[in-house]
Amino acid sequence: MATRHPDRARLLTVGQSRAGQPLELLTVDDAPRRALVVAGAHSNECVGGATVLELARRVLAEPAEEHGIGWDFLLCLDPDGARLVECAGEQPEDLLAHLRGLFRPAGEEQPEWAPSVGAAPPESEALLRVIEERRPFLQCSLHGTDVGGTFVQTTRHLPGLERTLTASATELGIPVEDGPYDAFYWPSPAPGIFVMPPSPPDERRTHTHASSRELGTTTWHAPTHYGGETVIAEVPQWTSWSLADPTPCPDPGPALTAAADRLRSRAHLLSGLLARLRDHGPLTRGARSALSACAPLADEWDPRVSLPGGPQLPPVLSGGRVASLELWSHRIPLRAAAMLRRCADAPSDAELHNRLDGLLRAWCAEYAARFTPQWLPIDRQVEHQIRLVRAAASLATANLRH
Repeated sequence: MATRHPDRARLLTVGQSRAGQPLELLTVDDAPRRALVVAGAHSNECVGGATVLELARRVLAEPAEEHGIGWDFLLCLDPDGARLVECAGEQPEDLLAHLRGLFRPAGEEQPEWAPSVGAAPPESEALLRVIEERRPFLQCSLHGTDVGGTFVQTTRHLPGLERTLTASATELGIPVEDGPYDAFYWPSPAPGIFVMPPSPPDERRTHTHASSRELGTTTWHAPTHYGGETVIAEVPQWTSWSLADPTPCPDPGPALTAAADRLRSRAHLLSGLLARLRDHGPLTRGARSALSACAPLADEWDPRVSLPGGPQLPPVLSGGRVASLELWSHRIPLRAAAMLRRCADAPSDAELHNRLDGLLRAWCAEYAARFTPQWLPIDRQVEHQIRLVRAAASLATANLRH
């Protein structure tokens, strides 16, 4: 694209990853008002890479003066992590194959999240430099999930964005999540829209798996220092309509107790297997990080546990919110088991490999039985994210004019 449109597009290297991979920024048009779109922040959420390329193509197919803004596309924020994901090959719709190749780094190694726990990997520093130099009025971070629905997280509500979210989701057959755990304690001014708390001025979180009510200083907050805002566009690879149920759950206790017990028992089992494996660097750290989250979350959700001063679940939980907690009680152990299975790759680890593969198969079957996931074709995932980004840019531009 930069070669075909040298008058409008440039491809820049804005930093290097920890392993020395270039971090590339495709810039389109030189307008002073700029929108930044970030792909590949989480290595297991791959769709953003397709979205930024398709969106860039569409922008370049339009007259430069049509929107009066310039675009910066960060093509992959975590290329090291992306290289550790083993793709499902010819069967991307196979959930088990997806999980078998999964890699999810430890929290302090995730570029957007790392500053909130006092870490400063080069990918985070590169993104923060881009934000400081470009001062985008809007940053859009492209995220996804394996099973679930769509929702948006923002640093400031953009009235009207919910209309695009709902209309696009309806047309493309995507459920709008009622209460994702990612934003469980945040204000929700409209269905599927969640406003994150502001960044505390001088505070850093001291652990990586506190409740989602605590956010800390992430790269999402950086544009707010220059009057900008951030929108995180979430889209699933497999849809599950149970996450969209807004009706109150009359008795969530049994489901919450079961979710807490599932987290504790599976974390205990996997921690024992982890102790028998050799260290495999980022895979081991990712699995250990996932397992460290299980006990705090179990205590947070378990109605039998009292946490003085801790997060309080909403007094009334919708079916979608209960389903979200159940989903995470399946998802976190699945992620850990998948990465540990990949660590058990030596002939001496054959027995552990087979044990972990059996757990992964059984737990994936339970996951699928509970949430009946339906594959969402990649073109629909991409289209939905593009619509959200363009709507956010239009609304944020209108705010600038006012």
